[in-house]
Amino acid sequence: MNYMSKDSSNEFNKISQEYDKGRISEDILFWANEAVKIAKITDKSIIADMGCGTGNYGIGINEVTNSTVIGFDPVSGMLDQAMKKNSQIHFVRAVSEWMPFKDSIFDTIYAAQVWHHISGRQQSAKELYRVLKTNGIKIIHTISHDQLKIKTVFKFFPEILEGQLKAYPSDNELKNLFEKAGFRSFKAIHYEIERYQMADEFIEIAQKKLWSMFRPISQKGLEFGVLELIKWKNDTNNLPIRNDELITLFVAIK
Repeated sequence: MNYMSKDSSNEFNKISQEYDKGRISEDILFWANEAVKIAKITDKSIIADMGCGTGNYGIGINEVTNSTVIGFDPVSGMLDQAMKKNSQIHFVRAVSEWMPFKDSIFDTIYAAQVWHHISGRQQSAKELYRVLKTNGIKIIHTISHDQLKIKTVFKFFPEILEGQLKAYPSDNELKNLFEKAGFRSFKAIHYEIERYQMADEFIEIAQKKLWSMFRPISQKGLEFGVLELIKWKNDTNNLPIRNDELITLFVAIK
């Protein structure tokens, strides 16, 4: 079982060259440093960037620590972009349900905004347990259900909230998955970081569907949100929109 459908994989291939436009407001080095603190990553550590996409988070961890990083993703277009950015990191085409790695090889596995795409979640958790060393740490960079409900994007595009609540695993679901896979310790750390984005950035992300949440939106829902953003621009003289980064790091220890 692939960790994303063929249709989803095709969509990621289509946007791979512009994917990073939807990520320009993310503070990659902040999250890399959080991973370093949580997992005590050093230059001796071996790290996997699971569902690495264009490689941003694995590259960030490598830059901060000079650790050995292997990124893997099933989408060839994303991997092509990642390899252009950093030649020191090994990028592999693979899925999370069946990882082409030896047992007990990684100190830490980081997965940024991946788990809502995974279909075989229990098998993926089992594989993570297999490839992590004893006391190894899995960090899932995700959004909790409480955080989803207050995200700014859904004020402009309310149609897609329900689908995201179904797609994203809850903190409790993640705990159950990893507990069943054999992990011994769990913690969810919630972040709220002040951030602002321009209306035009939101419009481009929505129209080009650079965030996966926009793929199932109806044309009517898309047009409604774009018109609301244009109205914001006109009413506020194009002031930035407060769009705080609401993130949960779910940490599981083998």
